[in-house]
Amino acid sequence: LQERVSADTPPERVSAIAKDVLEALAGVIDKHGVTYPEYRVLKQWIIDIGQFGEWPLWLDVFLEHNVEEVAYRGQHGTKGSIEGPYYVADAKTLPAKCELPMRDNEVGSKLVFEGQVRDLDGKGLGGATVELWHADDEGYYSHFAPHIPDGNLRGTIVTDGAGRFEITTIQPAPYQIPTDGPTGWFIEKP
Repeated sequence: LQERVSADTPPERVSAIAKDVLEALAGVIDKHGVTYPEYRVLKQWIIDIGQFGEWPLWLDVFLEHNVEEVAYRGQHGTKGSIEGPYYVADAKTLPAKCELPMRDNEVGSKLVFEGQVRDLDGKGLGGATVELWHADDEGYYSHFAPHIPDGNLRGTIVTDGAGRFEITTIQPAPYQIPTDGPTGWFIEKP
């Protein structure tokens, strides 16, 4: 854990949060009078999340929106959006009018995404960054599928002097939570 703690998140803070998470779970066990058979089922489901490699997916689907709510407190303007499980930092920096990096003959319908980043008074923000990443036509993301080149359909776009951007890409497959693992099982069950 120590090497994963960054300068802006000291180990004492991580420890205090982790302690509260465990106390909250203990409170749930007490509140519901969880039996040993129920505990074993829950424990196995939690183990399955790890074995299927779905912790990033599960946490982003069920908890990241709460983190975004906390981040937005006291702010004005458009509320942010969660990064989700397929975000990768340091995507290639691109100019305001650009095409996302993609494979030669990328399959999919052409899509042009354009807009303007503005301040609270409606003035365009030149030099703002827009991060865009999405799946290919089949629903696969670069960095998460071995047959997709790293950086495919990802970019950090820098707006022009008026805060505008125009990004040419392809229409991605609809986002779906996989149903063949613990996260999907959790969603499908009553």
